[in-house]
Amino acid sequence: MVVHAGLDTAGCDTEGCDTAKAARPGGAADGDSRLRALAQDWITLWQSELTALAADPELRESWQTLMALWAGTMAAAVRAMPRAPSPHDATARSPGPAETARPAPAAAAPDARDAEIERLARHVAALERRLAELERGGDPPVRPGRRPRRKSGPRLP
Repeated sequence: MVVHAGLDTAGCDTEGCDTAKAARPGGAADGDSRLRALAQDWITLWQSELTALAADPELRESWQTLMALWAGTMAAAVRAMPRAPSPHDATARSPGPAETARPAPAAAAPDARDAEIERLARHVAALERRLAELERGGDPPVRPGRRPRRKSGPRLP
């Protein structure tokens, strides 16, 4: 298919220059017709080749396989891309770098009950040591600075 813009390569109007070229022996008019015939043969050749390729079942199957592989690759690439946040999607995350590791949360503030629990644990440990000493048959050590308890009885004024 040849498309004319109204002018040939010499810049002449195609209708006005053809007569001058044809007047010369072996002129450009003869060359133009040969170029047009060559272009038409070339286009016809490629059309027949493409028609033959389209009719080949092996080639058609190969192209279908290639296109299926390409489509699968593109689908995987789209799935791997980060999603843009949507105002309608509350779970959408903004694209960007992966989350960095965060430090462990700070320990809870000390509670007054914690100190009491520690004091009671120390007291229980001391009682267990004294009990173990009594079971062995020895006298438990008495801590200095502590008075022995009085036996309960009536108090005198």
